[in-house]
Amino acid sequence: MAQVNTQQRPSEFIALAAFLMATIALAIDMMLPAMGYMAIDLNLTEPHRISWVILGIFAGLIFGQLIFGPLSDAIGRRGSIQIGMVIFLIGTAICAWTDSFAVLIAGRVLQGFGGAATRIVTQAMVRDRFAGREMARIMSFVMTIFILVPVFAPMIGQVVLWFGTWHLLFVALGGFSAIILAWFSLRQPETLIERRTITRGHLGDAFQTVVTNQKTMRFTIAAGVSFGGLVSYLSSAQHIFQDIYQTGDWFPVLFGSTAASIAISSLVNARYVRRFGMEIICKAAFSAQILWSGLFWLYHMNGPEIGLIDWLIYIVPVLFLMGLTFANLQSVALEPMGAIAGTASTVIGSLMTAISLAVGIIFSYFMAGSAAPLIATFCLTGLTALLLINTKAAPQIAT
Repeated sequence: MAQVNTQQRPSEFIALAAFLMATIALAIDMMLPAMGYMAIDLNLTEPHRISWVILGIFAGLIFGQLIFGPLSDAIGRRGSIQIGMVIFLIGTAICAWTDSFAVLIAGRVLQGFGGAATRIVTQAMVRDRFAGREMARIMSFVMTIFILVPVFAPMIGQVVLWFGTWHLLFVALGGFSAIILAWFSLRQPETLIERRTITRGHLGDAFQTVVTNQKTMRFTIAAGVSFGGLVSYLSSAQHIFQDIYQTGDWFPVLFGSTAASIAISSLVNARYVRRFGMEIICKAAFSAQILWSGLFWLYHMNGPEIGLIDWLIYIVPVLFLMGLTFANLQSVALEPMGAIAGTASTVIGSLMTAISLAVGIIFSYFMAGSAAPLIATFCLTGLTALLLINTKAAPQIAT
């Protein structure tokens, strides 16, 4: 039985958990300013193909979570994260040295596969130490730091591009990831008190426990659909800001400004989640998202074209509302799964990522010369998520 070191300060735990999860966020958002350069260097003419620089990460996450969740229950959280980070660094090195689009996407998938450990196992570490609304509160603080990375990541990427090509972005990302791995290895104690022997029967039973829990599944699917809207935004942000609105070097600043609203909403959620509860906040946020998207769509459907200022007026409140739901949806889904947190995180995370990737792929084909399809995306995903979390389980009739 592994003993948990309780001497670690909560503030350090929160910061380390946030930076571990932010590794994936940095791998995504740091590349956004360079996607136009990548498309030119790699001779890509179709906008939806370069979006795979973003979507490839999520494809790797799906399969990585299937491995690292159960692995973390068997060998512990520390070892699982360390293995994942090494794989992530290998994928980063491949991306840094290739000039082939196919190899680049393979490296991105490998980054997502290894980075799954930093995402899914870190959530299990939080669940090891906290539960209920306190877990949601801690996750909100983690998500706040996690979101601050995307705020500054495009700006960092733009600065790096001043000194070299897009390959240099991956070199810088590898250096950051190596520092986080060293910090984690030196300072983070094991949080799993009792390790489990992973057998085929254990995995099957755990999977069945997750998928047969109606509340867990409803909130997992809702989280996947909602996050799919954000995936669509991330994969099309460079096209919208630089190609449609011709913002040039202002893109990182404008994108970071919109992402800042998610960080602010995470702080708001941390303050009020104890008072109102996770589900009430999610319902209110999705209702507002649907109403705002619908009104904006109706106004511009037979009116003026959506300009840059109009787009910023729309997207900032939407991202704020989405930020209120991320930590809460995942916390509600994971809460009944305390005894199998690692495997539950795997199933929940893999399903959520698969759904969000599907949504992102579908809507990426509609991104052409207007931001209007993304408004429809946020309206539809918000409506679907609201219906899911409002659905009540049918009462079972005793026989």
